[in-house]
Amino acid sequence: MATAKNTIQRRLPDSLIDKGLEESLPIGVQKSYFMLSEAEREILNIALEKYRPGQVEPISVGGRKSFKPALRLATNYRLVIEEIQGSEAVTSYTRWVDAVQVRGTENQEIYLTFSPRFEHIWLELKKHLPEYLAEKPTRIRLRSRYSLRLYNWAKRYVTVGSKRISLERLRKVLGLESVRDAAGNLIQEAPLPVWANLRQRALDTAIAEINRKTDLKISLEELGRSSHRRITTLTFDIKAQPLPNGNEKAQKPRLGIER
Repeated sequence: MATAKNTIQRRLPDSLIDKGLEESLPIGVQKSYFMLSEAEREILNIALEKYRPGQVEPISVGGRKSFKPALRLATNYRLVIEEIQGSEAVTSYTRWVDAVQVRGTENQEIYLTFSPRFEHIWLELKKHLPEYLAEKPTRIRLRSRYSLRLYNWAKRYVTVGSKRISLERLRKVLGLESVRDAAGNLIQEAPLPVWANLRQRALDTAIAEINRKTDLKISLEELGRSSHRRITTLTFDIKAQPLPNGNEKAQKPRLGIER
């Protein structure tokens, strides 16, 4: 089992993108977690708090009222987990809960079982659960994986106010770089290789959603270019703003370069 585990690596943008920038959980797991209803998240949190390494025994999560949200965790919600296994990029589609048990007749108790195949996911979520819950009012609003990634990065620099980043590093932040195995062999080409497509389909979409829904306001201050007019760096203005009240019809911010 130890040998098998050593052959599995998470994709770089879901591990350590930069010093001080941690994404211990795949962005697909984060996105799915924030999209759960309060009842479903409460049941999942109870189970994760009780979960222990190597545990295969069912975990008690409460009485009969826990049944419906527990069952939805086992049937309605899909997790997307991306990993590198050997020389292949492997995407696994699974559920939050492997099984739901109902014990008793009159005073029923509900139990959940997690799949041991993804133990590292359950342990990482258990480890980072407090900070995720603390930021729930903000992160739970985001639906785009690019928005989640950019928000995670930008949140660290809000006290600085302005941050320059290379285009190559930004690709890693957004999860848009090429994927390589442990030996450095190319497994998957970088998505959205053209800057205009990257900006329109990923960056502008993420900035607009973050500005509309979260406690951050982000804008592009400057685009750095090489002598051949190629984009090499970007400078972002990052500021705190009052948390929006959830009005989805609020005017979208302008995304052009601010002078």
